[in-house]
Amino acid sequence: MSETIDSTLAAVAAVAPIERARPIPLGAVPPLTWMAVVGCAGDLIINRILLRTWASDLSREAFLQLERWGTFSRNLAVVSGLVALSFCLSAYGSRKSELPLSARIGIMGFGWALIPIVVMMTFLPLAWTRVELVLVIAGLAHALILLLILAGIHWRSTKAISSTLALLLVAYVSGIVSLIVTLLGGRALWEHTARLAFAFRWSGELAFLAVPIAVGFAVGIPWRGARGKSTLVLATIAALGVAAGMVAWRNSVGGDLTNLFYGAFRLDFLADKNAIAWYAVPLSIGWAVTVVATLSKDPTLRQVGAALVLLLCTGYAPRTPSALVMSVLAVALVSRAAVATALRRRAAE
Repeated sequence: MSETIDSTLAAVAAVAPIERARPIPLGAVPPLTWMAVVGCAGDLIINRILLRTWASDLSREAFLQLERWGTFSRNLAVVSGLVALSFCLSAYGSRKSELPLSARIGIMGFGWALIPIVVMMTFLPLAWTRVELVLVIAGLAHALILLLILAGIHWRSTKAISSTLALLLVAYVSGIVSLIVTLLGGRALWEHTARLAFAFRWSGELAFLAVPIAVGFAVGIPWRGARGKSTLVLATIAALGVAAGMVAWRNSVGGDLTNLFYGAFRLDFLADKNAIAWYAVPLSIGWAVTVVATLSKDPTLRQVGAALVLLLCTGYAPRTPSALVMSVLAVALVSRAAVATALRRRAAE
C-alpha cells in the first residue's frame, strides 16, 4: 500500500512541471500578425505619406511603381490581418478562453459577420463598393471592438493593461459617437452639432494618444543586461527618428502639413500649423514604447507591441474597411494580452 502511494506521488510530481509549463491561453502572437504589421506600416509610409506628399514631384514611372508597392502593402495587411483575426476569434470562441458563453457568442457572431464582408470588398471592384456596406462594416467593427475590450476588462488584468483597454474604449466610443452626432445633428440642423462632435472627437483623440503611455507602465526593461541596453538604444533611435521625420516633413511641406498629417493619422486636436509639430512628442514616445514591447522576451507584451504598431499606423478613428480591420486586430491583441496576464497571475496564486 505504501509503495502504491509513493509511486502515485512520484507520478504527480513528474507531471506537475509539465502542467506548469503549459502555455497560457491567448498568450502567444497569432499567426501572420507580424506580416499584417509590416503591411500596415508600408500602407502608412507609402500610401498616406509619400504618395500624398510628393506625388507631384515624382516621375510617372516612379509614381506607378510606388503605387503598386502601396497597393501590395495594403492587400498584404488586409489578407494577413484577416487570417490573424480569424485565429483570435477562434481562440475566443474556445472554452480555454474561460469567457462567459454570452461573450463568446457575441465575439464570434460579430467577428464572423465582419470577415466575409471585408473579404468580399477586398476582391470585388471598387465600383461595386457602396456607402451602406462601408457603414455596416464600421458598425460591426466597433461592436466587435467593444466586446473585445469588455472581455479583456472582465479578467481584471494588471493596472497598466486595464488602463490601456479603458483608454481604447474611450477612444473608439468617442470616435463613433462623434460620427453619429455629426450625421444626425447635420440632418436635424442642430446648432450645437459641431461643438458636441468635436468635444467627443478630441476627448477620444487624447485617450488614443495616451495609450502608448499606459502601455509603457506595463513594459519592463532589464537595464543591466545586454538585451535591455540594446532595446533602450533602439527605442531611443526610434523616438529621435520619428521626431526628426516630423520636423523634416514640416519643413518640406510648410502649411500643408495640417491636411497631410490629418490624412495620415486622422489627428486634428492641434490643427494650428504652428502647434501641429507638438504631435512629435506623443508619437515619439509611442514608437519608443512600441520598440520596447516588441523586443520583449514576454510573448504577451510582444502582442501589445504589435497592437501599438497597428494603432499608430491606422491612426485615430479610421473609416476605411482595411484600417478598421487593423484596428479590430489591434484591440484583439491587447485584449488577449489582458486575458493571458490575468490567467498567469491566477496560476501563480
